[in-house]
Amino acid sequence: MEARQPSAAEGAQVQSVVASHVVTGDREGTVWAPGEVVWADGIIQYVGPPVRRPAGRRIELGEGVVFPGFVNGHGHAAMTLLRGFADDSRLMPWLTEHIWPIESRLTPEDVEVGTLLAAAEMLHAGVVGFADMYWHTRAVVAAAETSGLRAVVGRGLTGGAGSAEAVREAVALAQELAARGGRVAGWLAPHAPYTVEPPLAALIAEAAAAHELPIHIHLAESEDEVRQLHDRLGLSPIAWADEAGLLTARTVVAHGVYLTDEDITRLAERGAAVIHCPTSNLKLGNGVAPIIALEQAGVTVGLGTDGAASTNRLDPFQEMRLTAWLQKSATGDPAAFSARGALRLATEGSARALGFGGGVLAVGRWADLAAASWWAPHVVPHADPLSTLVYATGPQDVRYTVVGGQVVLDDGVITTFDEGAVLREGMDRARALTQS
Repeated sequence: MEARQPSAAEGAQVQSVVASHVVTGDREGTVWAPGEVVWADGIIQYVGPPVRRPAGRRIELGEGVVFPGFVNGHGHAAMTLLRGFADDSRLMPWLTEHIWPIESRLTPEDVEVGTLLAAAEMLHAGVVGFADMYWHTRAVVAAAETSGLRAVVGRGLTGGAGSAEAVREAVALAQELAARGGRVAGWLAPHAPYTVEPPLAALIAEAAAAHELPIHIHLAESEDEVRQLHDRLGLSPIAWADEAGLLTARTVVAHGVYLTDEDITRLAERGAAVIHCPTSNLKLGNGVAPIIALEQAGVTVGLGTDGAASTNRLDPFQEMRLTAWLQKSATGDPAAFSARGALRLATEGSARALGFGGGVLAVGRWADLAAASWWAPHVVPHADPLSTLVYATGPQDVRYTVVGGQVVLDDGVITTFDEGAVLREGMDRARALTQS
């Protein structure tokens, strides 16, 4: 998906943040200590040692770190309302016996509040943008626009040819959002091989090609999914998507846990991206994705939290730590996957997968960044900044989140909506849903 530049209205005033450390997130692992990031018109103008420049505002963080804002590459934001509901269950029974029945009662108002609740959690964690697959998509759009976050959203498409109208609506929304030119874009979101029948898959593939739209789909998430599809069609989920025309250079695959060498080759050849969701995979008993093999094959890999019903927390710090530790454990080599690699997935990897122009702190990149305090027992001392950021820092340390040059989390306070009101309404709506 082509990256959209921020408008001139987004963070037009020259601003900067200076801290004891600036972790750029580039491939060389560049860290400025101390460092400063300056931006204007939504674009980074300078990264390097602190300098005195004319600025409308200069945030003095002190002992702390400035880093590229995280991009949550896969999730279902409004599932915050189902946090802790039906825990400790396998994927298929969890979906069919618990999640889908309660989701059938969701209203657009529920989804908007649930998405704002997710936005609050993500802003406090240094997230600057997210990918979403859910229902009542216009409510998701409204919440994302209110929050100030970037987002790519799509209605979860399921069923057969009878869902043709849903595909047309999804295309229309994506075109409307593209014309609007804001921070929210649309895509086509076929749910999974076990919920999308061949006629619907063909309609989605045709629409995506005709309108050059990205595709977001769950693939190879569980052993049950892989086994059922193989028994029915003799195909892996990746092969099924490829043959259905759903595996393209604009496809974002959620999970990708159970992949053969042939699957990885297909993903690389088609140019599809994979979003790794380690917490969700572990909690649902779905194994460990072959992240190292995917990257070695040249596949773009990002990180996502999935929905709060299957992860409980929308916490990119947790996802980074688990990614690194799981790859170390799977290979038996602690050097197999580094803190720098985990940060790259949560920032540049997810940004590239979603078509965002951030992900690295560099001149000309979007001013999408976050800053965390490093003045607390769990982050002192911080001799290795990359290690401290990935392995020790958490959402409780994040003080500022900047999206397109706009400070949307300002010294721990969300500037775009009333967080307290969202918490209260989210609690009320969650209780009404889960207790009825």
